[in-house]
Amino acid sequence: MKTLHELGRQYRTDKGDPAHTFRGRSYLDVYERYLEPRRESVRSVLEIGVLGGGSLRMWRDYFPVSHIHGLDINPAAAFTEPRISVHIGSQADQAVLAAINPGGTFDLVIDDGSHLVDDQLITFRELWPRVAPGGLYVMEDMRCSYGDLTEESRTWPGRPFQPPAANFHNDRGRIDSLALGLIDGMDRLTGDVAAVHFWPMMIVILKA
Repeated sequence: MKTLHELGRQYRTDKGDPAHTFRGRSYLDVYERYLEPRRESVRSVLEIGVLGGGSLRMWRDYFPVSHIHGLDINPAAAFTEPRISVHIGSQADQAVLAAINPGGTFDLVIDDGSHLVDDQLITFRELWPRVAPGGLYVMEDMRCSYGDLTEESRTWPGRPFQPPAANFHNDRGRIDSLALGLIDGMDRLTGDVAAVHFWPMMIVILKA
C-alpha cells in the first residue's frame, strides 16, 4: 500500500508542500502519525474544502474501506467518483451539514474550508457530536485565524459564494477559548474529548 506522502504526490494535494511544512514536518506527516494504524478501520471521512479534489482522492486510496465526503461552497468543485461524494453548500449552514451522511458518524473530519473563525466555530459545534468514538477532528491553516482575511481571501475560489454578511475579520481568541473549554472539560474528567493537540498551523482534537 502506498504511503500518505506517495498518494499526496500522486494526487497533487497541497498538504505536503512547503507552505504546509515546518522544520521538515508537513501536514501529511502529522496525519500519518495518527492515521496509519487505522487505515483498515476508517469508514467515513469528511473534508471541508474540496478545490480540485486531490485530497479526497488521496484519502479514498489511503483508507481502502472508507467513503469520503467533501463539502465546498463553490459549485465548480463538484465531481463524482467511486467512494467519493461531493456536497455543495456553506460549512456554516446547519442544514447542509446535517444532509451529509445523515444519521451517520465520521471517523475523521477536516476543516480546510473558509478559514473564517465564525464558520469554524459553527462547523465544530455541529459536527463534533457526529465524530465517532476514537475519531479525529482537525482544523487546518490556523495561521489564518489571527487577523483580517479580507484581502487574502479575494483569490479564494469560494469567495464569490460567501454571503454578504460573512465576517473576514478573524479573532483568534475565539478559537483559543474553544480549546481552553475543551481542556477544562478534560481536566475535570467531563465531556467526550480525549486530547487536544496543537501542531504548526493545525489543531487535532481526539474523541474519547
